[in-house]
Amino acid sequence: MRGLLASLDSPTARAIADARLEPLRAHDAAAGSALLETVRTWLAHDARIDEAARVLGVHRHTVRARVAQAQQLLGVDLSSFPARAELWAALVAADATA
Repeated sequence: MRGLLASLDSPTARAIADARLEPLRAHDAAAGSALLETVRTWLAHDARIDEAARVLGVHRHTVRARVAQAQQLLGVDLSSFPARAELWAALVAADATA
C-alpha cells in the first residue's frame, strides 16, 4: 500500500474500520450472507452493479439488493461518492490486518 491509503495501516484506523464494518460482519455471520464481500467487490468495480455481479457469479438484482441492505445496516447512502470513499477506506484499513 502506498500514498495516502498507507496511513490507514495503523491500530487507530483498524479500530475505526472494524467498528464501521461490524454491522456487515455481524449480519453475514448471523444470516450466512455475503454483504461484506459484495460491497467490497462492488466498490472495487467502481460501483458498477453488472460488473460486480459477473465477478461474484450472481444476478445483478442480488448485488443491488445486497448493496441496499448494506446501506440500511450502515446507515449511509452509498449513492454518494463520499460515503463510498469512506467505506472503501474502512475496507482498506481492515485489510491491513490481514
